Amino acid sequence: MSSDSSPPPNLPIPWPEGVEISTHTGGCHCKKIRFEFEYPADIYSLPVPECNCSICEDRGSMNVYTWENKFRLTSGSEGDLSIYKFHAKRVNHRSCKVCGSYIGALVPVPTPGHPGIIVVNTRTIDNIELKKFQRTPVNGRAW
Repeated sequence: MSSDSSPPPNLPIPWPEGVEISTHTGGCHCKKIRFEFEYPADIYSLPVPECNCSICEDRGSMNVYTWENKFRLTSGSEGDLSIYKFHAKRVNHRSCKVCGSYIGALVPVPTPGHPGIIVVNTRTIDNIELKKFQRTPVNGRAW
């Protein structure tokens, strides 16, 4: 961490103060990529954005967000992920090079010394029930 005392940016869907945190797991279809991440224990307790931007609509994305330092690959490596960038080319959209599953993205933050934001594709989380998520519309087309 740098000595920069500015607060980190908020996650797109902020976690409630004092919420219980658990480690959740997931991975791609072929299992080359496996990961774990920290997120509120009741994964369904926060709404998931349902974005209408071109890439989210194409992928059918429903994502949750955590910090870069709360996410790690447990199988496979960064080299096993293909990276796609578009528009401003600052977000690393990451997919398995073997099966093509969209894992999520890394969004660098402009605040020095603070971790980036990890976007986790809910469809790759183990034992997830998509119908249980409360969805929140986001007008990504307006960006």
